[in-house]
Amino acid sequence: MAINWIETEIIEHKRWTDVLASLKFKGKVQPYTAGQFTKVGLKIDGELISRPYSYVSSPNDDFLEIVYVKVPDGKLTPALSDLNVGDTLFAMEKASGFFVMSEVPDGEDLWMLATGTGLGVFISLLKTKEPWNRFKNIVLVHGVRAADELTYKTQIDDFTSSFGERFSYIPTVTREKKDGCLNLRIPAGLKNKDFQKIAKLDITKKSQVMICGNPDMINDTVKLLEKDGLERNRRSKPGNITLEKYW
Repeated sequence: MAINWIETEIIEHKRWTDVLASLKFKGKVQPYTAGQFTKVGLKIDGELISRPYSYVSSPNDDFLEIVYVKVPDGKLTPALSDLNVGDTLFAMEKASGFFVMSEVPDGEDLWMLATGTGLGVFISLLKTKEPWNRFKNIVLVHGVRAADELTYKTQIDDFTSSFGERFSYIPTVTREKKDGCLNLRIPAGLKNKDFQKIAKLDITKKSQVMICGNPDMINDTVKLLEKDGLERNRRSKPGNITLEKYW
């Protein structure tokens, strides 16, 4: 399938850590749905090199945003890291993907489990009205290796201010200890019910669980949830677990 590329302009380049950063840019892409992904690219040695990234921005924003990790020997991300405000970035004209709220069945509570940059797609979703209109309570769990990778805290604080006890944010850091954070992998937090205790919610067959990020985390988490009777969500057979694997 041929891709129509749009030239966009960088309006902000935020560096969260030495290798973790986010780009805001503007361009005339087609309307998209929160949860979808785009591809961004740069011309390198005469060739357009591109990679897929979920939008962090929501359709209501007047900008587009992605979050990325610089891979030292990668083809694209070292060049992304060199971009400055005013530089050009190519993006797909039409976003794609099905990790969207319309694909998630109804339920009482919504759990969003993310590792690393997988948080970004949940920021996009939570900036829209649909999850808040459909679910009584929402729990966002973000697992990272180091505490400085806990991004978008200001936006997350806005969710807390707006929705109060309906929203729980649970950060967990695996390779160091940080005040206010757990120190375990997401599957362990679910198995030990640490997350459920903090959120004061059980995960039941009336829950919906969205998972995004590291494939190992996703595979381990799905196995745990399936032991509790939850099932993968498929168009042919709706279930409780909707997932998006990165890499």
